Amino acid sequence: MSEQVTEQVVFRPASEKLTKELDGKWLILLNPCDGWHIAHVVAFEEGGEVYHVGAYQFAGGEFEPHDFYVVWALLPDSINLSSHFEDQQLSREIREARWREWVDRVEKASK
Repeated sequence: MSEQVTEQVVFRPASEKLTKELDGKWLILLNPCDGWHIAHVVAFEEGGEVYHVGAYQFAGGEFEPHDFYVVWALLPDSINLSSHFEDQQLSREIREARWREWVDRVEKASK
């Protein structure tokens, strides 16, 4: 049985700029109007120089500091964290069976 794992999350103001070192990391952002959002840090480089680092949503749009979010925090490494909870995952056989059931339902609905 899995046990609880404690990870520290440090919240930083939007005025604290994202850096190239965070490229590829995941953040949680707080928008005062609608709550929490997950973002991916992307550092854009050209000719070996970074010209922009931003927090991007899954659909590709950038979350702007101050305009969209007021606070950000780096999320813990998901692979490392999930390894503590391997016993909570469905077996591969069950996942594949559920996937096949879903595909069958979609195929039937499209006919």
